[in-house]
Amino acid sequence: MLWTMETKEFENTVGLGLGRAVLHLLDHDARPYREIILDACLHNKAYDPQVEGSRAVYMLEMMRASGELAFYADAVIPSLVEEADDWDTSQRFQIARLLAQDGNQSARQAMHSAFQTKMISDNEVAAEFIELDGLAGLVFVVRRIGELLTQNPERWEDDYLLWVASDIYGKEEVEAALKNAAETDTNIKAYLNAVEENRTLRALNQRPDPTSLTYGDVRSLIEANKAGGILHLWAKTASESNLRLAADDLTKETDAKKLKLYLGLFRKRKFPRELDHLFRLVELPDGPVPRHALGVLANLEHERIRSIAFSLVETRSSLRDYAIDLLVNNFHDRDHAIIEAWCDAELDLGTLNAFDRSLRDFFAAHPDSECEGRLLRKLYEREPCAHCRSSVVERLLALGALPETLRRECEYDSYADTRELVKHRNN
Repeated sequence: MLWTMETKEFENTVGLGLGRAVLHLLDHDARPYREIILDACLHNKAYDPQVEGSRAVYMLEMMRASGELAFYADAVIPSLVEEADDWDTSQRFQIARLLAQDGNQSARQAMHSAFQTKMISDNEVAAEFIELDGLAGLVFVVRRIGELLTQNPERWEDDYLLWVASDIYGKEEVEAALKNAAETDTNIKAYLNAVEENRTLRALNQRPDPTSLTYGDVRSLIEANKAGGILHLWAKTASESNLRLAADDLTKETDAKKLKLYLGLFRKRKFPRELDHLFRLVELPDGPVPRHALGVLANLEHERIRSIAFSLVETRSSLRDYAIDLLVNNFHDRDHAIIEAWCDAELDLGTLNAFDRSLRDFFAAHPDSECEGRLLRKLYEREPCAHCRSSVVERLLALGALPETLRRECEYDSYADTRELVKHRNN
């Protein structure tokens, strides 16, 4: 007799994006799960959609496996005109595009109608028309966006769509198609003008070469709160004398925003001064400063750093995400068992996700394949982020510790990279 998954377990499995949900539907009646499947079609359940992207392919396979494809398609297609957040809208359009490519004319017509009538600003949605209709699809969406630009000249438009189309058809062909269309279409011309203005501004605001900056330049950027990502690049090659100057300024700084920037210099470089000031920063209320200070301490060796790791976990501190990081350079025997216990006991998904990411550096520095394989198999079942779970699968494959049952369901995982991992191993 086939085992039937309880609805709550099925809902959790779909939320995680595990392929076993699809496999389960292939052998079981899908009707008890209808509301769960439909909700996941209409709403992107990814833990971090910005990283994981759309789950349209995953949901379409679930729709097919249910044996009720038409039921779900008839619900998704009308939803294209409904108000929804960008991630949900993007997923709905991608499902509709996949249906249209399979010959569903209602999906195709609904996509065009919705894009024309709604004020859709999401480039991911617009890109679906390039996937669906090629350069003709590009011209269609560019014409509509150009129309919106003529109505609102302050609207900002980048060259994302041109980049997507050029990656498929080549830059010259894309430019020629739009140039020809712009000769007779003022909306397309408005779009191209807006993109060119954006490119010009981007060129004017291009970051300087970080290796050309003196420490005085860096200090000025920090004082003006304009440093951004250039600090990390500068710190990678900064001299020890410059890092000592930065450390001295850090210890004098009291402004939280500037402190965060100074601390960012030492995420990958060792802090060259006494650690007492860093320890005091860690004791501040949760926020960017203590979190960045913990990131700096993770690079260093000190018995107090090890004690902080244990204290964060034992007190259930909101900063316990950094506990495993702090042990990488402050390792003692039996720490493998300790971190496994920490992961087993952790109930907060955000912290569990942080622990998962920390394990890569921990096991790289302190190998124990048996413990690592066992822990990763448990994390596979609980990791909320499908992107991070892909790294779990990749490491399990490298260890030869991925069970066949998990390998099989990875073929239907919600994250494309995970599917590719096991597909590659099969070939």
